[in-house]
Amino acid sequence: MFDFECFLQDKLNPIYRTHYALWVYWWPWWRENFSGRGILRKWQEINLVQEGQTFLDYGCGTGSFTIPAARIIGTRGKVYAIDCFPRQLKIVTEQSRKEGLSNIETILSDNWTGLPDESIDTVWICDVLHEIKERQSVMTELHRVLKKDGVLAVYDGMRGKVLEYTDGLFSLTWRDGKLYKFVKKNECH
Repeated sequence: MFDFECFLQDKLNPIYRTHYALWVYWWPWWRENFSGRGILRKWQEINLVQEGQTFLDYGCGTGSFTIPAARIIGTRGKVYAIDCFPRQLKIVTEQSRKEGLSNIETILSDNWTGLPDESIDTVWICDVLHEIKERQSVMTELHRVLKKDGVLAVYDGMRGKVLEYTDGLFSLTWRDGKLYKFVKKNECH
């Protein structure tokens, strides 16, 4: 069956990547001054990030959510910031140094995290799922690294597609607009 979404992504990929590179310069400003504040309020509402957690910011970009998560989690926890663009991770590293945060580790990858099984309390994916080509493989990887009662939080405009890609791996526990909160489904033995 012809996959129109994959066709468009493949054909527009060079244009898309150029557009994404331009975003690096204005997106952090947009996040900080507009959309990010509301999202962080939702984090508080659903108690998503807690002191001492192990947190994975998948598709971290320039760290708009990595840095706030690291502040909340504190020195007893750890934040992993993963992105496929080295420049984004460099910005996260520089920003964490400026903020005096030593609990952030960056990972360069577009799929595999390299993290141990069941090592993460919360996975955060913000405005990235629609950009991932191998969504099901990424969801399987995130399921692998989440702890038994781990939480996956997705903020993305894909609407019902989010539920499609998480089906069988995660159970929806809360939703508000573009923000979805899931718990890991565990296999019965």
